[in-house]
Amino acid sequence: MDKSAAQLATLKSTGQMVNKSVPVLITWDVDPDLDIPCERRQWLLNTAMDLCHRQGIRATFFFTAQPADAYLDEFDKMQAQGHELGCHGLTHGDEEDYSRMPELMQRVYIEQATERLQDLIGEPIRAFRSPHVKTSATTLSLLARNGYLADSSVCSQRIDFVSSNLINSGWIFAPRRPYRPHRDSAFRSGALAIWEIPVSAAVVPFISSAPRVLGLPSMKVLFKLLHAESRRTGKPIVYLAHPAEFMARKVKVRKRELWKWHVRREYFTSSYIRTHGLQPRVLLYKIDGEALYQNTQELFAYMASFPDVKFVTVSEYTSCNLGGIS
Repeated sequence: MDKSAAQLATLKSTGQMVNKSVPVLITWDVDPDLDIPCERRQWLLNTAMDLCHRQGIRATFFFTAQPADAYLDEFDKMQAQGHELGCHGLTHGDEEDYSRMPELMQRVYIEQATERLQDLIGEPIRAFRSPHVKTSATTLSLLARNGYLADSSVCSQRIDFVSSNLINSGWIFAPRRPYRPHRDSAFRSGALAIWEIPVSAAVVPFISSAPRVLGLPSMKVLFKLLHAESRRTGKPIVYLAHPAEFMARKVKVRKRELWKWHVRREYFTSSYIRTHGLQPRVLLYKIDGEALYQNTQELFAYMASFPDVKFVTVSEYTSCNLGGIS
Protein backbone atom coordinates (compact mmCIF):
# COMPACT_ATOMS: atom_id res chain seq x y z
CA MET A 1 0.00 0.00 0.00
CA ASP A 2 1.49 3.41 -1.00
CA LYS A 3 1.65 6.38 1.37
CA SER A 4 -1.47 8.18 0.08
CA ALA A 5 -3.55 5.01 0.24
CA ALA A 6 -2.33 4.38 3.77
CA GLN A 7 -3.30 7.91 4.82
CA LEU A 8 -6.79 7.49 3.33
CA ALA A 9 -7.21 4.18 5.14
CA THR A 10 -6.19 5.87 8.41
CA LEU A 11 -8.71 8.66 7.88
CA LYS A 12 -11.52 6.19 7.28
CA SER A 13 -10.59 3.94 10.19
CA THR A 14 -10.57 6.86 12.64
CA GLY A 15 -13.68 8.55 11.26
CA GLN A 16 -11.86 11.63 9.98
CA MET A 17 -13.04 13.43 6.86
CA VAL A 18 -11.48 12.98 3.47
CA ASN A 19 -12.33 16.60 2.60
CA LYS A 20 -12.18 19.84 4.61
CA SER A 21 -15.90 20.40 5.10
CA VAL A 22 -17.49 20.08 8.53
CA PRO A 23 -20.27 17.45 8.31
CA VAL A 24 -23.34 18.27 10.38
CA LEU A 25 -25.93 15.55 10.87
CA ILE A 26 -29.34 16.85 11.95
CA THR A 27 -31.27 13.89 13.34
CA TRP A 28 -34.89 13.73 14.51
CA ASP A 29 -36.42 11.03 16.72
CA VAL A 30 -40.08 10.63 15.72
CA ASP A 31 -41.38 8.96 18.87
CA PRO A 32 -44.93 7.51 18.99
CA ASP A 33 -46.34 10.20 21.35
CA LEU A 34 -49.74 8.53 21.11
CA ASP A 35 -51.18 10.98 23.65
CA ILE A 36 -50.89 13.63 20.91
CA PRO A 37 -53.63 13.48 18.23
CA CYS A 38 -52.49 12.05 14.92
CA GLU A 39 -53.14 15.26 13.00
CA ARG A 40 -51.03 17.19 15.49
CA ARG A 41 -48.17 14.69 15.21
CA GLN A 42 -48.25 15.07 11.43
CA TRP A 43 -48.17 18.86 11.81
CA LEU A 44 -45.17 18.63 14.15
CA LEU A 45 -43.29 16.43 11.67
CA ASN A 46 -44.03 18.85 8.83
CA THR A 47 -42.84 21.69 11.06
CA ALA A 48 -39.50 19.92 11.55
CA MET A 49 -39.19 19.26 7.82
CA ASP A 50 -39.95 22.91 7.01
CA LEU A 51 -37.27 24.07 9.44
CA CYS A 52 -34.74 21.93 7.61
CA HIS A 53 -35.96 22.90 4.15
CA ARG A 54 -35.45 26.61 4.81
CA GLN A 55 -31.74 26.04 5.46
CA GLY A 56 -31.21 23.41 2.77
CA ILE A 57 -30.72 20.73 5.39
CA ARG A 58 -31.05 17.07 4.47
CA ALA A 59 -31.70 15.36 7.77
CA THR A 60 -32.23 11.86 9.12
CA PHE A 61 -35.63 11.09 10.68
CA PHE A 62 -35.71 8.02 12.92
CA PHE A 63 -39.23 6.53 13.00
CA THR A 64 -40.69 4.09 15.49
CA ALA A 65 -42.04 1.36 13.25
CA GLN A 66 -45.44 0.37 14.68
CA PRO A 67 -47.13 3.80 14.42
CA ALA A 68 -45.17 4.89 11.31
CA ASP A 69 -48.07 4.32 8.93
CA ALA A 70 -49.58 7.54 10.31
CA TYR A 71 -46.94 9.40 8.29
CA LEU A 72 -47.46 7.84 4.87
CA ASP A 73 -48.42 11.20 3.37
CA GLU A 74 -45.22 12.75 4.73
CA PHE A 75 -42.84 10.06 3.45
CA ASP A 76 -43.02 11.20 -0.18
CA LYS A 77 -42.29 14.78 0.84
CA MET A 78 -39.35 13.69 2.99
CA GLN A 79 -37.81 11.62 0.23
CA ALA A 80 -38.33 14.41 -2.32
CA GLN A 81 -36.42 16.80 -0.02
CA GLY A 82 -33.54 14.35 0.28
CA HIS A 83 -34.10 13.30 3.88
CA GLU A 84 -33.20 9.86 5.15
CA LEU A 85 -35.68 7.63 6.97
CA GLY A 86 -34.11 5.58 9.75
CA CYS A 87 -35.40 3.13 12.34
CA HIS A 88 -36.17 4.10 15.94
CA GLY A 89 -37.22 0.69 17.18
CA LEU A 90 -40.52 -1.15 17.02
CA THR A 91 -42.74 0.20 19.83
CA HIS A 92 -40.67 2.67 21.90
CA GLY A 93 -42.39 1.08 24.89
CA ASP A 94 -40.79 0.58 28.28
CA GLU A 95 -40.00 -3.01 27.33
CA GLU A 96 -37.86 -1.92 24.37
CA ASP A 97 -34.69 -1.31 26.34
CA TYR A 98 -31.78 -2.51 24.21
CA SER A 99 -29.36 -2.30 27.11
CA ARG A 100 -31.34 -4.99 28.96
CA MET A 101 -33.48 -6.95 26.48
CA PRO A 102 -32.65 -10.66 25.89
CA GLU A 103 -30.95 -11.31 22.54
CA LEU A 104 -33.92 -13.20 21.06
CA MET A 105 -36.30 -10.38 21.92
CA GLN A 106 -33.91 -7.84 20.40
CA ARG A 107 -33.63 -9.87 17.21
CA VAL A 108 -37.42 -10.12 16.84
CA TYR A 109 -37.94 -6.40 17.48
CA ILE A 110 -35.19 -5.28 15.11
CA GLU A 111 -36.29 -7.61 12.31
CA GLN A 112 -39.97 -6.65 12.64
CA ALA A 113 -39.21 -2.92 12.83
CA THR A 114 -36.89 -3.05 9.84
CA GLU A 115 -39.29 -5.05 7.70
CA ARG A 116 -42.24 -2.82 8.56
CA LEU A 117 -40.45 0.42 7.75
CA GLN A 118 -38.97 -0.93 4.53
CA ASP A 119 -42.41 -2.05 3.40
CA LEU A 120 -43.81 1.41 4.13
CA ILE A 121 -41.15 3.46 2.33
CA GLY A 122 -40.18 0.99 -0.39
CA GLU A 123 -36.41 1.21 0.16
CA PRO A 124 -33.79 -0.22 2.55
CA ILE A 125 -33.32 1.21 6.04
CA ARG A 126 -29.64 1.78 6.81
CA ALA A 127 -29.56 3.95 9.98
CA PHE A 128 -30.76 3.13 13.49
CA ARG A 129 -31.21 4.91 16.78
CA SER A 130 -32.54 2.97 19.73
CA PRO A 131 -35.40 4.22 21.92
CA HIS A 132 -34.09 6.25 24.87
CA VAL A 133 -30.61 5.90 23.25
CA LYS A 134 -30.04 2.63 25.11
CA THR A 135 -27.88 0.11 23.30
CA SER A 136 -25.54 -2.83 23.76
CA ALA A 137 -22.99 -4.90 21.86
CA THR A 138 -25.75 -7.42 21.17
CA THR A 139 -27.88 -4.70 19.59
CA LEU A 140 -25.08 -3.53 17.31
CA SER A 141 -24.24 -7.07 16.23
CA LEU A 142 -27.88 -7.68 15.30
CA LEU A 143 -28.08 -4.39 13.42
CA ALA A 144 -25.01 -5.34 11.41
CA ARG A 145 -26.59 -8.68 10.51
CA ASN A 146 -29.71 -6.87 9.34
CA GLY A 147 -27.79 -4.69 6.90
CA TYR A 148 -27.52 -1.45 8.85
CA LEU A 149 -24.60 0.85 7.98
CA ALA A 150 -24.75 3.01 11.09
CA ASP A 151 -26.18 3.43 14.56
CA SER A 152 -26.36 6.71 16.50
CA SER A 153 -27.31 5.71 20.05
CA VAL A 154 -24.13 6.61 21.95
CA CYS A 155 -23.60 10.10 23.42
CA SER A 156 -19.86 10.19 24.01
CA GLN A 157 -18.72 12.26 27.00
CA ARG A 158 -22.25 13.34 27.89
CA ILE A 159 -22.43 13.82 31.66
CA ASP A 160 -25.71 15.15 33.01
CA PHE A 161 -28.76 14.16 35.02
CA VAL A 162 -31.39 15.01 32.39
CA SER A 163 -30.85 11.95 30.20
CA SER A 164 -33.02 8.84 30.35
CA ASN A 165 -29.67 7.05 30.83
CA LEU A 166 -28.69 9.21 33.82
CA ILE A 167 -24.89 8.95 34.12
CA ASN A 168 -23.90 6.29 31.59
CA SER A 169 -20.35 5.12 32.30
CA GLY A 170 -20.12 3.68 28.80
CA TRP A 171 -20.79 7.11 27.30
CA ILE A 172 -18.03 8.70 29.39
CA PHE A 173 -15.32 6.48 27.91
CA ALA A 174 -16.73 5.90 24.41
CA PRO A 175 -14.72 7.25 21.44
CA ARG A 176 -15.75 10.71 20.31
CA ARG A 177 -15.25 10.04 16.62
CA PRO A 178 -17.21 7.43 14.61
CA TYR A 179 -15.97 3.93 15.34
CA ARG A 180 -16.61 0.30 14.58
CA PRO A 181 -17.86 -1.15 17.89
CA HIS A 182 -16.33 -4.07 19.74
CA ARG A 183 -18.25 -7.34 19.78
CA ASP A 184 -18.21 -7.27 23.59
CA SER A 185 -18.96 -3.58 24.17
CA ALA A 186 -20.98 -0.91 22.39
CA PHE A 187 -18.66 1.70 23.88
CA ARG A 188 -15.27 0.44 22.66
CA SER A 189 -13.69 0.31 19.22
CA GLY A 190 -13.65 -3.06 17.54
CA ALA A 191 -14.45 -4.68 14.23
CA LEU A 192 -18.25 -5.09 14.03
CA ALA A 193 -19.56 -4.46 10.53
CA ILE A 194 -21.41 -1.28 11.49
CA TRP A 195 -20.38 2.29 12.36
CA GLU A 196 -21.34 3.99 15.60
CA ILE A 197 -21.86 7.72 14.94
CA PRO A 198 -22.00 9.34 18.41
CA VAL A 199 -24.42 12.15 19.23
CA SER A 200 -22.31 15.22 19.92
CA ALA A 201 -21.64 16.41 23.45
CA ALA A 202 -19.01 18.33 25.38
CA VAL A 203 -20.34 17.26 28.78
CA VAL A 204 -23.42 19.25 27.71
CA PRO A 205 -25.36 17.33 25.03
CA PHE A 206 -26.03 18.88 21.62
CA ILE A 207 -29.74 18.05 21.65
CA SER A 208 -33.03 19.92 21.34
CA SER A 209 -33.85 19.92 25.06
CA ALA A 210 -30.57 21.67 25.92
CA PRO A 211 -31.67 25.15 24.72
CA ARG A 212 -34.74 24.83 26.94
CA VAL A 213 -32.37 24.75 29.91
CA LEU A 214 -29.29 26.67 28.74
CA GLY A 215 -30.74 29.13 26.23
CA LEU A 216 -29.79 29.80 22.62
CA PRO A 217 -26.52 31.72 23.25
CA SER A 218 -25.08 28.72 25.09
CA MET A 219 -26.05 26.42 22.23
CA LYS A 220 -24.23 28.67 19.78
CA VAL A 221 -21.12 28.53 21.95
CA LEU A 222 -21.40 24.74 22.12
CA PHE A 223 -21.68 24.54 18.34
CA LYS A 224 -18.58 26.71 17.93
CA LEU A 225 -16.64 24.36 20.21
CA LEU A 226 -17.84 21.31 18.29
CA HIS A 227 -17.07 23.05 15.00
CA ALA A 228 -13.49 23.75 16.11
CA GLU A 229 -13.12 20.11 17.16
CA SER A 230 -14.42 18.93 13.81
CA ARG A 231 -11.96 21.18 11.97
CA ARG A 232 -9.15 19.64 14.00
CA THR A 233 -10.14 15.97 14.11
CA GLY A 234 -12.75 15.39 11.40
CA LYS A 235 -15.43 14.39 13.90
CA PRO A 236 -18.97 15.02 12.55
CA ILE A 237 -21.38 17.17 14.53
CA VAL A 238 -24.55 15.23 15.36
CA TYR A 239 -27.62 17.09 16.66
CA LEU A 240 -30.54 15.14 18.16
CA ALA A 241 -34.05 16.63 18.21
CA HIS A 242 -37.70 15.62 18.65
CA PRO A 243 -40.52 17.18 16.59
CA ALA A 244 -42.89 16.66 19.53
CA GLU A 245 -40.94 19.17 21.61
CA PHE A 246 -42.48 21.95 19.54
CA MET A 247 -45.80 21.39 21.30
CA ALA A 248 -46.85 24.67 22.93
CA ARG A 249 -47.37 24.76 26.72
CA LYS A 250 -46.15 21.17 27.07
CA VAL A 251 -43.70 22.17 29.81
CA LYS A 252 -46.33 23.96 31.90
CA VAL A 253 -48.61 20.93 31.90
CA ARG A 254 -45.83 18.64 33.05
CA LYS A 255 -44.79 21.02 35.81
CA ARG A 256 -48.28 20.98 37.29
CA GLU A 257 -48.43 17.20 37.07
CA LEU A 258 -45.17 16.78 38.94
CA TRP A 259 -46.77 18.08 42.12
CA LYS A 260 -49.67 15.63 42.04
CA TRP A 261 -48.74 12.91 44.50
CA HIS A 262 -50.05 9.95 42.47
CA VAL A 263 -48.02 11.08 39.44
CA ARG A 264 -44.91 12.05 41.42
CA ARG A 265 -44.84 8.63 43.07
CA GLU A 266 -44.74 6.92 39.66
CA TYR A 267 -41.97 9.20 38.46
CA PHE A 268 -39.77 8.20 41.39
CA THR A 269 -40.08 4.42 41.09
CA SER A 270 -36.88 2.59 40.17
CA SER A 271 -38.42 1.06 37.04
CA TYR A 272 -39.55 4.45 35.73
CA ILE A 273 -36.19 6.12 36.42
CA ARG A 274 -34.32 3.22 34.80
CA THR A 275 -36.30 3.70 31.58
CA HIS A 276 -37.05 7.43 31.48
CA GLY A 277 -34.56 9.06 33.83
CA LEU A 278 -35.49 11.74 36.34
CA GLN A 279 -38.79 13.22 35.16
CA PRO A 280 -38.49 16.35 37.37
CA ARG A 281 -35.79 17.48 34.92
CA VAL A 282 -38.56 19.32 33.06
CA LEU A 283 -38.59 21.79 35.96
CA LEU A 284 -35.30 23.06 34.53
CA TYR A 285 -36.93 24.01 31.23
CA LYS A 286 -37.12 27.78 30.80
CA ILE A 287 -39.01 27.94 27.49
CA ASP A 288 -42.04 26.24 25.95
CA GLY A 289 -42.46 24.56 22.59
CA GLU A 290 -43.18 27.75 20.66
CA ALA A 291 -40.01 29.42 21.93
CA LEU A 292 -38.04 26.24 21.23
CA TYR A 293 -39.23 26.38 17.62
CA GLN A 294 -37.90 29.93 17.27
CA ASN A 295 -34.60 29.01 18.93
CA THR A 296 -34.19 25.96 16.71
CA GLN A 297 -34.83 28.04 13.61
CA GLU A 298 -32.15 30.52 14.70
CA LEU A 299 -29.71 27.76 15.68
CA PHE A 300 -30.05 26.08 12.27
CA ALA A 301 -29.49 29.42 10.53
CA TYR A 302 -26.42 29.99 12.70
CA MET A 303 -24.97 26.58 11.80
CA ALA A 304 -25.69 27.18 8.11
CA SER A 305 -23.82 30.52 8.26
CA PHE A 306 -20.50 28.70 8.64
CA PRO A 307 -19.13 28.40 5.08
CA ASP A 308 -17.51 25.01 5.63
CA VAL A 309 -20.58 23.34 7.13
CA LYS A 310 -22.14 20.61 5.01
CA PHE A 311 -25.45 19.07 6.10
CA VAL A 312 -25.62 15.35 5.35
CA THR A 313 -27.69 12.36 6.35
CA VAL A 314 -26.32 9.59 8.56
CA SER A 315 -26.01 7.06 5.74
CA GLU A 316 -24.53 9.61 3.34
CA TYR A 317 -21.88 10.52 5.88
CA THR A 318 -21.13 6.86 6.54
CA SER A 319 -20.83 5.97 2.86
CA CYS A 320 -18.90 9.05 1.71
CA ASN A 321 -16.64 9.72 4.69
CA LEU A 322 -16.15 6.30 6.22
CA GLY A 323 -16.35 4.17 3.09
CA GLY A 324 -19.42 2.25 4.24
CA ILE A 325 -18.70 -1.23 5.53
CA SER A 326 -15.94 -3.29 3.94
